Amino acid sequence: MKKHDDIIGDEKLQKYIERVHFVPIVSDPNTLFDKVCYRIKCGRSRTIGVSSVWKYLSIAASLALLIVSSLFIISSSEKNVSQMSYLEVKSISGSKTRVVLPDSSVVWLNSNASIRYPQVFTSQNREVEFTGEALFSITKDKEKPFIVVMDGMKVEVLGTVFNIHSDSKTDIIETTLLDGTVAVFADNNNTGKADVILSPNEQVLYNRTDGEVKVQKVSGALYSAWVNGVFHFENNTLEEVMRTLSRAFDVSIHIESDMLAKKKFTAQFFHHETLDEILSILQVSAKYKYQKVKGEIYITNK
Repeated sequence: MKKHDDIIGDEKLQKYIERVHFVPIVSDPNTLFDKVCYRIKCGRSRTIGVSSVWKYLSIAASLALLIVSSLFIISSSEKNVSQMSYLEVKSISGSKTRVVLPDSSVVWLNSNASIRYPQVFTSQNREVEFTGEALFSITKDKEKPFIVVMDGMKVEVLGTVFNIHSDSKTDIIETTLLDGTVAVFADNNNTGKADVILSPNEQVLYNRTDGEVKVQKVSGALYSAWVNGVFHFENNTLEEVMRTLSRAFDVSIHIESDMLAKKKFTAQFFHHETLDEILSILQVSAKYKYQKVKGEIYITNK
């Protein structure tokens, strides 16, 4: 049962309610919808206050995340490069080895020569590392230059045939062009411009010690004879003849007479003939004598 005071309070509240009149709102639903859309799309946004400390911490965190992401990308790239598979082929002493590169180029390695190359060439170039003597027959690719890197020099080509002799025992790197064009760069050349551009039957001699570059005319066929065993000498000095035979048969040949070394000969020999047979035939016209000492050949006047 309500108390007396509560009854009086209810009566007063009822009187206040009767004094308030609620007027119904007349509105067009389409107009109301347009206003709501306008408020959502065009209404000004309010910036909620953020502590400056948190602001700077957020910026620092973003930068840290960016740096870590960049390092991860670089690390991944380096990892991919380091994981690139390389192949290395070395020709054993007294033999010749034929190597087919990923681009179908063919390299003939002479005795003790070696070549190192990637299992797959990159999109920028075709680069190999080399030492010894080899005959290169390079597949043409205008978009990817072929680069031979040696100790002290590099040779760059697009497609050609050339012979390189880069023996670590001597200071001279010898590059001979048989067909096409090659650009030769000394190791200290940072200009992007070749030191020498060779034409067929030209040879560049580069001295690793003093950097001297010498270009001379030669018979390119002489510098590929060691591959096929066909020796065609035409008005060549005995020194040139013996240099060619020395490489083909992987033996050191010494001419003890300067006058004898300058004598010129014209002769042709084929792969089935041995070194002893060739030396004996030349001996008739050159009038020299030769002997073998500890695996090396010495040629002297009769």
